[in-house]
Amino acid sequence: MSEVAVRHDCPVCGGRKGFWRSFWDTFRRFFKGKGDRLEYIAVAEIEANPYQPREYFLEEPHANLKASIQKYGVIVPIIVNRKRGGYTLVAGQRRLQAARELGFQYIPAIVRSLNTKQMMEVSYLENLHREDLSKVDVVMMFDRIGRKCRGVDEKELAEAMGLDVGQLHHARELMELPVPACEALRAGMISEDHAKIVAEIDDPDVMLEVIEMVYNEKLGVEETREVVDRIMKKEPNYVTSEASVHYHSPACPFTQLIPEERRMKFYSKKEVARRGKIPCMQCL
Repeated sequence: MSEVAVRHDCPVCGGRKGFWRSFWDTFRRFFKGKGDRLEYIAVAEIEANPYQPREYFLEEPHANLKASIQKYGVIVPIIVNRKRGGYTLVAGQRRLQAARELGFQYIPAIVRSLNTKQMMEVSYLENLHREDLSKVDVVMMFDRIGRKCRGVDEKELAEAMGLDVGQLHHARELMELPVPACEALRAGMISEDHAKIVAEIDDPDVMLEVIEMVYNEKLGVEETREVVDRIMKKEPNYVTSEASVHYHSPACPFTQLIPEERRMKFYSKKEVARRGKIPCMQCL
């Protein structure tokens, strides 16, 4: 007999049952009189947070969160800001997104009254210690705070981020990378070192091709540097067959025997060795 998951809340009314009802009653008493209110609010009445630093969700962690919420409900409340006619999300974007995808009509929320600066700060702090939030997202968030709230200087921003001013300037330099490299960095496809290397490529299409290869083949920084150097120097590219590796060059007659769909361009020597390929003595 398959095990049936026991839900602790009603996905329609949001009400809690059994132990969980007393748990939430205690939670409510804790917040009573502190300016915050714990309520079940309609998911449809919650608008997106315009100051949310996170724009990308990694699929696997989101799927795990969704499965947990489907089984146990939303245990940790989201935070919202009350506004006329509804609410604005302050913190808990992933929980809200998962609840929407699961068809929940209500969700537990801590209701606050915040000004613009407070909303931005809480949004940032909720995401600050998450590993999948890039420095680009962090800097963009604080730049928005600086534009909205005059009088916040670089030193204050750096201290809030746990950086010194020099590190803040370094993080801002990442925002000036070409769009393909910057977006790949924000999405977690490549590291900062990878992004700086692929940014040297002038052709955006070639840059995207290299980024995809770095991500799919899990190339290291040194391997990526070798690939980019070969492209920048316009040296012939490697192609590979089942057992050997060749330059993509008319000088090697074996290259023409490899079907186009089986050719792996921009192959690095380390990747060749790692895969156990044998170099073609005629063209290498």
